[in-house]
Amino acid sequence: MKNLALIIFKLALFSVLIGKVLNWFLNFSDQVNQILNTSMFCLLGIGYFIAGLAWTNKWLKGIFIACGIYLIVMNFIEKNTFLTVIGIACILSPMLIARFSPDEKEENELTEG
Repeated sequence: MKNLALIIFKLALFSVLIGKVLNWFLNFSDQVNQILNTSMFCLLGIGYFIAGLAWTNKWLKGIFIACGIYLIVMNFIEKNTFLTVIGIACILSPMLIARFSPDEKEENELTEG
């Protein structure tokens, strides 16, 4: 079941990516572009939420889950400059945290040795 959900998630991400690339060449209507943007941010939010559940550190888990929830919710609230800046921070911060945080194995080796 877990593998099927992962395959469906990857297919949804791939189809949104294909839709965004096709939009450059075919200039879809604003409504189709809005649907692509909403689905893109919702899928990104779901990915961050699920990735947050995998962390053992409570701070990292909280940041990932909060960013994931915000990316999903931001599609359904009125937009302004402040909320857009928060959205950009919610997109970038989990990627930066995942990139620069040490692996749990490395943390265990540092504390033991």
